Amino acid sequence: MSEEGNAPETITPIVSENGEGGEVKQGEDKMLTQEQFNEALKDRLERERKKILKEAESKIKEAQAEAERLAQLSAEEKQKELIKKTEEEISRREKEVALRENRIEATELFQKANIPISLVDYVVSEDKEKTSENAELFIKNYKESVSQTIAEQLKGVPPKDLKTSQSEPKKVITSF
Repeated sequence: MSEEGNAPETITPIVSENGEGGEVKQGEDKMLTQEQFNEALKDRLERERKKILKEAESKIKEAQAEAERLAQLSAEEKQKELIKKTEEEISRREKEVALRENRIEATELFQKANIPISLVDYVVSEDKEKTSENAELFIKNYKESVSQTIAEQLKGVPPKDLKTSQSEPKKVITSF
C-alpha cells in the first residue's frame, strides 16, 4: 500500500512494442485491456511458432542433405561412415561414464573431508588420476583457507565479562 491515501498500487503486465512481455512493474500508469493483452500474447505466440517451424525446416534440410550424401556413397564407404559414427558415439559415452565415476569418487573424498559437495564440479575431469590430484589439492587449499579465515576472525581483543567488570565492589567473606 502506498502512503498517499492508502490507495493500492497497481501491478500490471507490461507488453513492449516487440511483444515481449511478462515484466511486472509497480505504480505504472499504463494499463492494458484484456483485448490488448490477448492480442500481444497472440502475436508473441505466432512469432515463436514461426521460429520453431524455421528451425525444424533447417533440421529437415540438413537430414535430407545427409541422406543424399549417404545415398551417393558406395557400400564400403557407407560401412566406414557407420563405423566412424559408432566409434564417436562410443567415445562420447566412455567420456560421460568416466566423468560420472570421477564425480562419484571426488564426492566421496569431499564427504570424508567435510567439504560441501556442491564444489565437486571444480575438480572433476575425464582422467581419474587428474581428478584425484585436483580433489586432494582442493581439499588441502580449502582447509587452509578456512583455517586462515577463522584465525583472522578470532584475532583481536577478547570481549570482557561485563558481570565481573562492573563497578560494584566485591564482597569478601571472612570468617573469625
